[in-house]
Formats: sequence, C-alpha cells, structure tokens
Amino acid sequence: MDYTSDGDSEVEAYGSGTFELLESGDLQVMTDEGLYRCPFCSDEDKDHSLNDLLQHASGVGAAHDRQAKEKADHRALARHLKGKPAESPGARLQPMLIDVQDPEHTQDEQFVWPWMAILVNMPNEFFGKSANRLKEHYSSFHPVKVHPVYSKGRPTRDAVFEFGNDWSAFRNARAFDAHFAMKGYSKNCWKEMKSECKEPVGWMARADDYNSLGAIGELLRKNGDLKTLKDIGSEGANKTEKLLSNLACKVKEKEIYLEQLESEYNKRSASLNIMMQKREQQLQSYNQEILKMRQLGQQNTQRIVEQNRKLRYDMQDMADALDARNKQIEQSEHDKKKLEQEKLKNAMRTNHLRLAALEQEKADENVQKLVDKQTLEKKQKLELEINHLSGKLHVMELKPGDEDPESREKIDKLKEELNEKIDELKYAENYNQDLISRERKSSDELREAREVLINSLQSLPRTTSCQSQIGVKKVGELDPSVFLSLCKRKFPAADAEAKSSSLCSKWQNEIENPEWQPFKVIIVDGKASEALNEGDRKLQELKELGQEPYAAVTKVLMELKDANGGRKDPFPELWNYDQGRKANMVEGARHAVMLWNASKTKKGKKSR
Repeated sequence: MDYTSDGDSEVEAYGSGTFELLESGDLQVMTDEGLYRCPFCSDEDKDHSLNDLLQHASGVGAAHDRQAKEKADHRALARHLKGKPAESPGARLQPMLIDVQDPEHTQDEQFVWPWMAILVNMPNEFFGKSANRLKEHYSSFHPVKVHPVYSKGRPTRDAVFEFGNDWSAFRNARAFDAHFAMKGYSKNCWKEMKSECKEPVGWMARADDYNSLGAIGELLRKNGDLKTLKDIGSEGANKTEKLLSNLACKVKEKEIYLEQLESEYNKRSASLNIMMQKREQQLQSYNQEILKMRQLGQQNTQRIVEQNRKLRYDMQDMADALDARNKQIEQSEHDKKKLEQEKLKNAMRTNHLRLAALEQEKADENVQKLVDKQTLEKKQKLELEINHLSGKLHVMELKPGDEDPESREKIDKLKEELNEKIDELKYAENYNQDLISRERKSSDELREAREVLINSLQSLPRTTSCQSQIGVKKVGELDPSVFLSLCKRKFPAADAEAKSSSLCSKWQNEIENPEWQPFKVIIVDGKASEALNEGDRKLQELKELGQEPYAAVTKVLMELKDANGGRKDPFPELWNYDQGRKANMVEGARHAVMLWNASKTKKGKKSR
C-alpha cells in the first residue's frame, strides 16, 4: 500500500521520526515471549502474530477517521514490519536454529562465522574470471563477497562465499547448502566421488573445514572464527541486555535532568513573581511620592504667581506716578534747570522700574523652571512606567503556558498601555523642547536687561552708601593705587608714579593675555575644579615683587574666572560690594527700587 499518494505532508512528517525509532529499536514491537504487540495502541494485553500486526498497522494507517499522528505511526510500523522476514515466535534472538530438512544441526555445532560456504569444482565459465561473475551467478543466495581460492599463487576451481554475520545471512548460507544437497552435490557426495564429479559441489563451512589443511582452511581461518549457534545467540542476548541497560540508564538520567529543570523553573518562577511584586510596590510608592511633590509644587507655584502679580501691580503704580510727575514738571515753567535734572532722574528711575519688571519676569521664569522641573519629573515617571511595562510584557511573553485567550488578552492590554505611555513620553519630550526654546529666549532678554541696568547705573554718581551695596564694577581691571603705594616705598618720589604706571600696565597686559592661564585642575570631594597654580613662573615673579601686587593680580584673575570664565579683557559688571562678587538681577532690581524710594522720599521732603 502506498501511503505517500494522498499527499498528506503532515502525516509524512510525523511518520519519518517514528520509523527511525522503530528501526533503531527504541520502540519495541516484539515481547519477551516472541509475540508482537502494537506500541501505539492502549490495549496492552492484545498480542499478535507478525502477519496480524502488519494487517492491523496497514488498516489503521489507511483509515480516514484517525488523527494524522496516529495514522503516521501505524504507517511507519507497517513499513518496519514489511522489512522483517517471516519469523516464528521467539525468533528475535535465536531465529530458526534448526532446519527441518537438516535435523543433524544442533546449537552446539560449530560453524565458520561470519557465515561462509565452500564451492568446489567451479564451472569452467567462471574459472580464472572475476569473482563478481560468480557472485552474480549465485545472487539468489545473497552472498556479500566471494573469495577465490589460490594454491601457491595459482587459481583453483574452489571459492569461499561469505554471507554476513546476522541470522538472515545464516539462512542464506543454509539455503546455499540445501540447494546443493537437494541436487545430490553435498559435501559427503564430494568426498565419495571427488575426481569423478563434474558438477559444482557446495556446502556450509563448519569446524572440520576451518581446521583442514590446505588453501581453503587457511582462507577460512584468515577471514572468520568458529562459533556455535548457542554462542551467537548468547552474544546477541548480551548485546540486547547491555543496550537495554544503557537505555534504562539514559532514561533515568533524563528523568533526573527533567526533575532538575522543573525544580529550577519553579525557583525562577517564584523569584520572578516576588520581583514583580516588589516592582509593583516600588512603582506604587513612587507614584504616591510624585503625586505629593506635584501637589506641593502646584501650591508653591500658585503662591509665587500671586505674589508676582501683586508686585507687578505695585511697580505699575509707581511707574504711573512717575509719568504723572513728569507731566506736572513739563507744565511748570519754574526752575527749568531743576526741571531737567528731575526729569533725568525720573527717566533713570523709570528705567530702574523697567529693570525691576524684567527681574519680575525672571521670577516668573523661575516659576516656569519649577513647572519645567515637574515636567521633567513626569517624563522620568513615564520612562520608568514604560520600562516597567516593557519588562512585564517581556516576562509574560516568555512565561510558558500563556497561550490561552485570557493571557493573550492581558498581553494585548499591556501592549496598548505601553503604546499610550510611549505617546505620552513623546508629547512630554516635544513640550520639553518648547520649554528649552523659551528658556533660551528668556535668558537672552534677561542678559539685555542686565546690560541696560549696568549702563543706567554707570551714568549715576556712586555715593558712599551705594558703594557698600550694589553698583557697577569694571571686572578684570587692576587698582593702580596698589602699585603706586609699592613704588612710593621702593623708588624716589619723582620716579614712583612713572614706575607705578609701567608696572600696572605690564600686569594688566599679562592678565588680558589669552595664553596666560595660571590655573590647575584639582579634585575636591570627588569633583574637579580650577584653582590658582602657585607654581606658575609669572606668579612667582609677581610674588617676589611684593605681597600687595600679588594679591591684587590674583584677585582680578579669580574675579574674571568667576564672572566670565572665557573673557580676559576688563568689562563692566553688576557687583555686590558687600560680598565681593557678581550681583544677580534680583539684587539689581531691589537696588533700583531702593533708589526710586529714596528719590521719592527726598522729593516729598523738599515739597514740604
């Protein structure tokens, strides 16, 4: 029966593996009693003969109401059984030990093994020809090799046939022996007729042939051994027992390995569940903290916005008052000089108020920065949630046994939630980019406002009170009085001023030289920072000149580095004289408001 004609590729795919297991002996079809049993059917008590089992396997393999794997297994069994010769019960290890046509054979009789037969008185057409021609002539007995017999290097009319070492080869050798015996040309006939016999004579090689003198005995001893049927059966049984023992050991090893795998899987699954629970708890705690921080941030933001709105209203009132005063002054013809001075002062105060308004805008920007910080925190939260969902989704996809619809629905829901979080993250990133652009624009406006404030303060006379607080300083410019004081001590009075001017000019040029960078990098608390390199050659030279000029030059160098790290030439800067540092815009705005209040108070006193 041809099982491939139906084109069932699935059945063929199943059947190929099953056939290999049957051929290798991993699947047994014969019982210890020599009967046959189907390894795929659940009826374990039903034994068959070889023909019955073959009929059973063929019927199931051809049935249309059986599953593909069941049909494939039975087709493979039928194919396996067709390759087995017809055997009687118990023939698996000791097949057909006694031939009914030759009753003198016993299990203790010795044969040449691998099974061999002897042919003497070879026909003339094969004498001196290729051994293959003789093999083809007797191909019905399935010899695997033919050995021509040579005597003293010359060919004889004798040959030795080799049939193999299995039981089918034994039957072929017996058939060869029986063929010649039925024709009356057995070994006994050859002994009796010898020279009178003209026909080929053949028989199965035994112990007397093996031990005989001459070329035939020598060839048999060279290519085989003497063994009884009992010995060969015992060897086969031993090999089978050893094979079964090895298979049992392998099965036991596989079972132990599977138990270890199961134990490891259970451990990892439990550990994974614990880890997921911890992550859920951490995420919940993180969300609660973020919510709390967001609420506090919103409250602070609202409070600051209200304060800033009130401050803007106050400054607007002051600006309106100044404008009204200017109008009054313009209408008055009294004391035009005083009028011009007061208008100039009012204009400066108005500028100061505008700068204060800019500082207010900076405060608004600080509020915006707080909002930006909250936006960044939201972005970080989204990234954390995305990583958490991605990890959870990956675990669920890798977890075995999650192919049911409920698990599939959970995975799809997680994917949908993950995509939503990714979209939120993209929106947050775009919003963050917009905030960065606004921050740059605000920084530019704040820098311009700082320059306007500096220019306005430079046009005012610096009083003693102002010098002790906020004003404009030219950062990077040496104080000539330090060098004048030094030169007065070291040089005559007539030369002191010229020497002082020369030294001050020299070190001012050194400070402005971009190639002179007397700094070194140091590590403090794990952080890198710059400090003066006291071992610098020029600083050593300056120190020899005196401690005062050394302190003045190093102070200017540090001020330049702190105020504007990349600039070397002197430049005006808003300065906090009390703390000896660069003043911020808040301090500048407060100073402008203070000047306005002082001017308003002074004006009020004069009007009285």
